[in-house]
Amino acid sequence: MLIIISGSAGVGKNTIITHILNNNSDIKLMKTCTTRMPRNTDEDMQSPYIYVSREEFENKIKNGELFEHEEIHNNFYGVLKSSLDEVKKRQCHFIKDIGVLGQINLKRALKNKVEVVSIFLTAPKEELIKRLKARGDHDIDLRISRMEFELSYSKNYDYVIENLNLNKTIKKVESIIKKHEKIEQKRFDKK
Repeated sequence: MLIIISGSAGVGKNTIITHILNNNSDIKLMKTCTTRMPRNTDEDMQSPYIYVSREEFENKIKNGELFEHEEIHNNFYGVLKSSLDEVKKRQCHFIKDIGVLGQINLKRALKNKVEVVSIFLTAPKEELIKRLKARGDHDIDLRISRMEFELSYSKNYDYVIENLNLNKTIKKVESIIKKHEKIEQKRFDKK
């Protein structure tokens, strides 16, 4: 199974993913290649990124190593084809933070191969600004400017959760994962 988590900057995607990873040994992180610089907070959790230079990223595009890629907030993000191959093996579950366009591409590529569940996290704009300031972001206006675009894609997700209470959100996400584990077993473990 692939669990996709999306939402605007500051909504708590990586905090929730870190909790899920720390409490579920059968779920692994599907990493993203990015040209963005690491944040101080990335050291506090299992980083969801493989950090590369812009030149290295462009080489991955040229060499056909990326399944998809997108420019977000002046940085490139992309999914390695080798990561998709790992998910298709179904030896464990994976969780991934991905943009709204990447979510559409991943669901399409993995349809009928593994169970894919997509969760879109939301929070009020004022709350997101507060969280971005607290984590030391300097480009808050840039990050918030993408919010309406991202929200317009929330209808493409299986679940939309407002993340105002972290513990409640985590419980909802864990419940969704358990539900879809059963669905995956029924769909893909038939002999």
